[in-house]
Amino acid sequence: MIAEAQWESDLLDWLGEVGWTHNTGSEVESQRASLGDLVLREDFLAALRRLNPGVPDQFLQQAASDLLQPKSQDQISENKAFHDLLAHGYRGVTYTDPAGLEQTPTLRLLGDEVLQNQWRAVQQVRIQEKGFSRRFDVVLYVNGLPLAVVELKQAGHKGATIAKAHSQLGTYLHEIGMAFRTVVATVISDGLSAQYGTPFTPLNHYSPWTVDEQGVPVETGPDATELDILAHGLFEPARFLDVVVHFTAFDETDTGLIKRIAKPHQYFAVRKAVDSTVRAVDSHGKAGVVWHTQGSGKSMEMELYANLVMTHPRLLNPTLVVITDRTELDGQLYETFARSTLLAESPLQVRRRSELRDQLSNRASGGILFTTLQKFGRTSDERDAGDEHPLLSDRRNIIVIVDEAHRSHYDDLDGYARHLKDALPNATLIAFTGTPISAADHNTRAVFGDYIDIYDLTRAVEDGATVPVVFEQRLIQISLADGFTPADLDRIADEQSRDLDLAERQRIEQSVAVINAVYGAPERLAALAGDIVEHWEDRRERMDESLQPTDSEATPHGKALIVCATREICARLYDQIVASRPDWHSPDLDKGTIKVVYSGNASDEPPIRDHVRRESENRVIKNRLKDIDDPLELVIVKDMMLTGFDAPPLHTLYLDRPLKGALLMQTLARVNRTFRGKRDGLLVAYAPLADNLRDALAEYTATDQAKKPVGQTTDEVATTGVDLVKALRALLRGFDWRRVMASTDPKRARKAVGGAVEYLRSPHTPGNQVAEGAFTVGDRYRMLSAQLGRVWAMASGAEALAALRDEVRFYEEVRVWMAKYDAKEREANGQPIPEEILRALRGVVADATAVGDITDIYAAAGIPRPSIQALTPEMLAGFQRAEHPHLAIEALRDLLVAESRQATTGNVVRQKAFSERIAELMNRYTNQQLTSAEVIAELARLAQEVADEADRGQRFTPPLGAHELAFYDAVSQNDSAVLLQGDDMLAQIARELVGVMQRDVRTDWTRRPDVQAKLRSEVKRLLRRYKYPPDRQPGAVTLVLEQMEVLANAISPEV
Repeated sequence: MIAEAQWESDLLDWLGEVGWTHNTGSEVESQRASLGDLVLREDFLAALRRLNPGVPDQFLQQAASDLLQPKSQDQISENKAFHDLLAHGYRGVTYTDPAGLEQTPTLRLLGDEVLQNQWRAVQQVRIQEKGFSRRFDVVLYVNGLPLAVVELKQAGHKGATIAKAHSQLGTYLHEIGMAFRTVVATVISDGLSAQYGTPFTPLNHYSPWTVDEQGVPVETGPDATELDILAHGLFEPARFLDVVVHFTAFDETDTGLIKRIAKPHQYFAVRKAVDSTVRAVDSHGKAGVVWHTQGSGKSMEMELYANLVMTHPRLLNPTLVVITDRTELDGQLYETFARSTLLAESPLQVRRRSELRDQLSNRASGGILFTTLQKFGRTSDERDAGDEHPLLSDRRNIIVIVDEAHRSHYDDLDGYARHLKDALPNATLIAFTGTPISAADHNTRAVFGDYIDIYDLTRAVEDGATVPVVFEQRLIQISLADGFTPADLDRIADEQSRDLDLAERQRIEQSVAVINAVYGAPERLAALAGDIVEHWEDRRERMDESLQPTDSEATPHGKALIVCATREICARLYDQIVASRPDWHSPDLDKGTIKVVYSGNASDEPPIRDHVRRESENRVIKNRLKDIDDPLELVIVKDMMLTGFDAPPLHTLYLDRPLKGALLMQTLARVNRTFRGKRDGLLVAYAPLADNLRDALAEYTATDQAKKPVGQTTDEVATTGVDLVKALRALLRGFDWRRVMASTDPKRARKAVGGAVEYLRSPHTPGNQVAEGAFTVGDRYRMLSAQLGRVWAMASGAEALAALRDEVRFYEEVRVWMAKYDAKEREANGQPIPEEILRALRGVVADATAVGDITDIYAAAGIPRPSIQALTPEMLAGFQRAEHPHLAIEALRDLLVAESRQATTGNVVRQKAFSERIAELMNRYTNQQLTSAEVIAELARLAQEVADEADRGQRFTPPLGAHELAFYDAVSQNDSAVLLQGDDMLAQIARELVGVMQRDVRTDWTRRPDVQAKLRSEVKRLLRRYKYPPDRQPGAVTLVLEQMEVLANAISPEV
C-alpha cells in the first residue's frame, strides 16, 4: 500500500518540476514568530525589500508588522482583506523622502514576474494555537506567505477519501481559523483524486484540475494522477499568480461574504475570451461566443472577464454594455455583478431607452451598463420616419457582452443587431451562452463570430460543476378539437414562449384561450394536480436523506418548480393542489409550502389576479426557494425563473408545457446545480417532450449525445437499479432473509433485517476477513445499497423496478441499520462520523418496512436491555446464545463505552484508557483472535472495572475526590514516578494541583498566554518540590495542563 508520506513526496517532486523549492517544516520553523503563526517573516520582509526598492527599510519593517496583524477574529473578512492586499498592494505607510516630499507608496506583496517571487513547498508544517496542535501536510509559500494548503489522505485505504480530507480542513478552520488568513487555495487529495477550492468552499464546489496547458481535458490514471496534473497545472507559478490576483473573488451578500475561485474551464475560457477581444478590437469587432453549459458558472466568467478587460492596458478603460433579452435576466445578472467586490466600478442598471442613449453618447470611457436588447429599438417617431437607429458613439473602446445570444429568444434579432451596429459601429461584441447556437442560426454567428471555448454537459458533470438530469415522461392526456393538430398546439405554445411585454399580450388572447382549453381542461388539471402531489411526496421522502445537514437535526426542504403553459393554468393548478393539501396554503409571503409566481397588472381578472405581486414580493419567494431550511417546496411558474435563476436546492422540475430548443435546455438546467448531497436532478414531463428533448440535444456535442448527462430516462436508470438489486442478492446469499420474512413470526421483519445486519457485520462471515485496504462484504453492501438508494430516488416509479419494490425497501432498511451500527462503532473508537452515515441516520427512509425506525439496538440483537451493575453470569450466557451474537457483542460494547465515559467524566487518562482497551478487544475479536465467548468474558471483566470506578478514590487516606483522582492519574502514568514517589506522595501532589487550579485558573485562561505560562511554572515548581523524576516532568506537565483544561469549567474559585 502506498503510504500518505509517499504521495507527499511525489507532490513535492512534481512541484519541484515547475519551480517550487522543497523544505521541511522544521527547516523554516525559526522564521515563524510563533507556532500559531504560519508566515515566514524573513522571507516576507526580504520580498518587501526586493519588490519595493525605493522605500526605506524601517518603513518596510513597520509595514510588515502591520500587514501580518489581524484586525479582527472574523476569518473570511480577514481573508478578504489580505487578498485585497495581494491583488492591489498596501498603502498604509507614509514617509518623507530625501527631497522633502511626502510619499505614500503602494507596496507590492507579489511580483508580476515569476522570478521576482520566492516559491517554497514545505511539508509537515506544525501549528499550535488555542490549545490545538495540528500538522499541515504541505503548505505552499510565496514570498513567505502561506497561499495554499494541501491535505492528503492515503489512496489505498478504503476510508481515506477527499471528503475526509475536506472534513479535516474544516476541522482546522474551526480550530485554528486565523492560520488561513492569507490562504487563497486549499487542495484535498487521496493521491489519485485531487480537487481544489478555498478554505471556505463547500465540498460540492471543489473542482479537479484535469486539463493541459491549453485547457483541453486529459486522461487520468495511475501514470498521470489528478494530483500530478493539478500540481503541474494550477501550481505552475505564473498561472498560480494569475489565479491568486485575477481569478479569486468575493461576494458581499445578505448572509455575509462568500469566497470563490475559478475552476479550470472558467480560467481558460476567460483568458481565451480576453485574448480574442484584444484581437477583435483591432480588427472586425467579433470576439466570438463562449458556450459553457448552464449551471457551470457562466455569470462568474462574465464577471472575471469584465474585470480583466476593464484593466487591460490595450483596451483603454473600455465601457462595458451587458445585454440580456429579458428584464428578469438583466436584474439577475446585474445583482451578480453588484455583489462582487472584484470589480473596480459599480454596475449601472439602465431602465429607459433615453437613459441608455445618454450614457453612451456622453461617456468617454469606463462604466458597466446593464440593459436589455429591446432598449436598442428605435423610437416610434424613428420608425414612422423610416430613420435608422442614431449613432450613440463611434469609440472603439466599447465592449458589448451579450448573455444567451439565441435568435429564437428575440422576435427580430436581425433588426436589433442592426440597430446595435448603427448605435455603436466600432464596438466589439462577445456572447456568453449556456446552450449551443443552432447550426441553422447563421445570423447569430455573423454578429458575434465563432466559438471561443466550449464546455459541454458531459465535462460539467464529470468535473462536478453540475449534476446530471434524468428525464421521466408522465403524460396526462389532452383532448384536441376536430381539425386541431398537435402541430397547431406547438405553434401556439411557441408564441407563448416569446415572453412578450404586458402591453403586447392582448394580441395573442386567442392563443391563450386555446391553450387554456386544452392544457387547462378541468378534468386534466385535477389529474395533473393529483399526480404531482403523489409524485412530489414520494420524491421528497427519497431525497430528504441525501439533503440532510450533518451539523444539525434540521429537516431539509428540497424544492421543485412546476411549469405551466399559461398564467390561468398556473392559478387553477394551485387551487387544485391546495384543495387536496390545504395545509400547504398560506396567504403570507413568508409562509406556506406552495406559491405561484408570474408577472401581471391590476387589469388581470381572477384567478390570475390572485397571484399577481410586486417584484419585491416575488423576490421574497425566490429567496425562499434558495433556502433549504425554508418550508417552501413548490413554486408554480409560467416563464419567470426559467432562465438565469439559480436555486441549488431545486432538484425536481415538473414541466407541463411543450418547450423546445434552447428554452427547454435552459429550463431543465434549473435542477442541475450542485448542492450538498444532491446527486441528480429530475425532469418530470407531463407535456409530450421526448422528441423536443432529443431534437434539442442534437445541437450538443457528440460526447453529450453519447453519454447523455442530460436526458437519460428513468427507465434507463431503472436498468442500473435492477443490476444493483442482483448484486445485493448475491452479497446476502449466505443469509436467507426471505425465509424469515415468509414466516408467521410477528417479529419477522425485525428478525430479517437484524439477521442481515448480523451477517454483514460479523467477522465470521466469509469475505469479512480481508487484507488491509480491501473491501469486506459489509463494505460492498454499504456502497451498493447507497447506489441503489440514489437510483430509487430517481426511478422508483419505473416499470422495471415495480416488482422489486419490497426487496428494495428491505435493502434500504438494512442500510440504515448498518449506518446506525457504523456510527456507534466510530463513536466508540473516537472517530468522526462520516457525512453519509449522519445523513442516513438523520434522514427518513422512503416507505420503510413494517419495523419502522430502529432505535433499540438491544432488541435488534435479540437480548434484553442490560445494566452494567447487573451483568450476571446468566445474562452473559444469554449474550452468547443471542439470536444475533455479533450484534449482541456490539451492543455490549456500546453499553461499556457509554458507562465508562460517564464514570470517568473529566478524567483524561482513565477515559482514554478505557476507550483504548475496548477498541483493542473489539479489534482482536474482529480479527478472530478472540471467540465470541472470549470477547464477551473480557468485556464483562472490563465492565466490572467500570462499575468499581466510583469507589477507586476510597483506597487513599484521606480519600481522593474525582478531581484529585484525575490529577493522580495524570502524574502516576510513569512507572518510575510511582516506584520512586509512592501512591501517597502522588496523591498529595494531586491534592495540591487541585489547589493550584482553584487559585489560578480563570475563565479565559486557555486564551491567555500569560496565565498559561504562570500555571505551567506553578506545576513545574510543585513537581520539583516533591522530587518528581526530572526526565519525566515535561510529559507530566503537559498532561496536567491538559487535565486542567478539561476540569477548569467544572471548578470555580469557591470550591
